[in-house]
Amino acid sequence: MGRYLRVYAVIGKTFGSWFKPLGVFTLLQVRQVISATTLGLDHIFFPRHRKQAIDRPIFIIGNPRSGTTFLHRFLLGAGDMAALELWEMLFPAITARKLLGGIVPRLDKLNPAQYHPSDVHDTSLRGIETDDVAWFFRTMDGPFAWAYFLAWRDTWGSEFSRRNFGIDGVSAKEENHFFKYYEAIWRRNLTAKGANRILVKSSMLVFRLDALLRRYPDARLVYIVRDPVEVIPSGMSLLASVLENGFDIWNRTSKKDQDKWLENLYQASGDMLRYFRDAEVAGRIPEKNVCVVRYEDLLQNLEPTMARILDFIEIKPSAEFEDEVRQQAEKQRGYTSRHQHSPDKFGLDPERIRADLAFVYDAYGLSNESPHVSASTTEIPESQT
Repeated sequence: MGRYLRVYAVIGKTFGSWFKPLGVFTLLQVRQVISATTLGLDHIFFPRHRKQAIDRPIFIIGNPRSGTTFLHRFLLGAGDMAALELWEMLFPAITARKLLGGIVPRLDKLNPAQYHPSDVHDTSLRGIETDDVAWFFRTMDGPFAWAYFLAWRDTWGSEFSRRNFGIDGVSAKEENHFFKYYEAIWRRNLTAKGANRILVKSSMLVFRLDALLRRYPDARLVYIVRDPVEVIPSGMSLLASVLENGFDIWNRTSKKDQDKWLENLYQASGDMLRYFRDAEVAGRIPEKNVCVVRYEDLLQNLEPTMARILDFIEIKPSAEFEDEVRQQAEKQRGYTSRHQHSPDKFGLDPERIRADLAFVYDAYGLSNESPHVSASTTEIPESQT
């Protein structure tokens, strides 16, 4: 309850909205009771989930808006993998799925992601989403809570912000608590869907690489990297659009608070790129565990890039999936997006970004003029990045 009150206080003090969040928080509390009850009932009615192995788990990681959502949703079509839909993160128990499966996915009016602009990030209760959301639903804590709300009052690099992202100093007890919850819902998802491999998309796991590899030494990490001049303002745009739709933030907050929030997001985004590269250089990520993919290769060279990814994660694609890859590659060729996320809109100088994050360009051979992609669902959509 303390975490809910903290977020509620920030929303009230920052956006002047004291009544609107109460309905959402009440629904989330009801969800918590239903989820806890049905998770317990799973041990009676579906005990086999406890013996479900998590074999060579596949993690798609990288900064938000770097192409992770596209790869997450598209790769699922290769078969023998299970990923979580948004409503399944709200109600992860197999019992809850059996009881609510015909009802919840129809209640998109109550969808907590309803404030996402569909042309920026298309989602629904039945949509495959980032696993980071599950932790937010369970704890009202972590990167989602910090980026959307707590960063308006906190400062990046504080002990509080580092705890929310799981950076350094997380106790063995906290680490075990974090992974035990995810393992509980991943096992249930595999059991319910009859798949053998979990397919996870997460940004926050970039900051938990050491713990992740300790827990799953056979993990397959697919790290996607995109030009920081594109990916950072694009991520800011998504967050700002949600808050603008929900709370009219540009008119209800001070310029000082806006600048602080945007600078916090900028620093967090840069450190996410920096943290992965530092771990890579230090040799903390064995080569057998990681496949680095450039966003521009997903766009321009989809077929060989997808073949490399499939080989790395040890998935043999069907002929139908290979045909899907060919069709998608053809749609993407020569396409230019109508969406341009200018750094200037968020008070950022492209030259500052390039200077601060020069190591990204040097390490991964990124072009400073990477092409953009379509917001249409027939291309590599920005709504799925």
